[in-house]
Amino acid sequence: MKTFRRLATLLTVALILMACSGSGEPEAASDNGGPVTASGFPAMSVADLESFLAKNADKPTLALMWTTWCPSCKQELPELEALQASHGDRVNIMAISLDEDAQALKKFFSGKKLDLPVYHGDEALGRKFGVEAIPTLLIFDTTGKLVFNQPGVFPHAMLERMVGGMLK
Repeated sequence: MKTFRRLATLLTVALILMACSGSGEPEAASDNGGPVTASGFPAMSVADLESFLAKNADKPTLALMWTTWCPSCKQELPELEALQASHGDRVNIMAISLDEDAQALKKFFSGKKLDLPVYHGDEALGRKFGVEAIPTLLIFDTTGKLVFNQPGVFPHAMLERMVGGMLK
């Protein structure tokens, strides 16, 4: 039994170390000056998000922290896409993948199209906002202040009410 526990502990530590290691992926510059990952998705660091919020201060911003392997995240993406269709002219909406490997995004979206901006976030971005569960929805007001930070799946009707309260 002790051998099994030691093996399980060793395996857990190895998985954690693998999850925390960087991918070493090269980056290029995007049209807007920010980096783009090798998979073609714009990178989103803490500084990139702060810059985005400053440049888009005329609208509130909803940012979904998600991963390609998360079933709940896959449920939330269409809800955000519906919100983009109904409120995208008055609210900034984005999906920020926290997948370690940006290639996972390329594979996930192969043959699919999502009608909202998708970024590849880094580990520091998740840490900055205390993301411990995914999906996590972040809502920033027009000053860039974080006003909502909650994990879970939010239906379109609930997202509409949240946004509606900010647009009054």
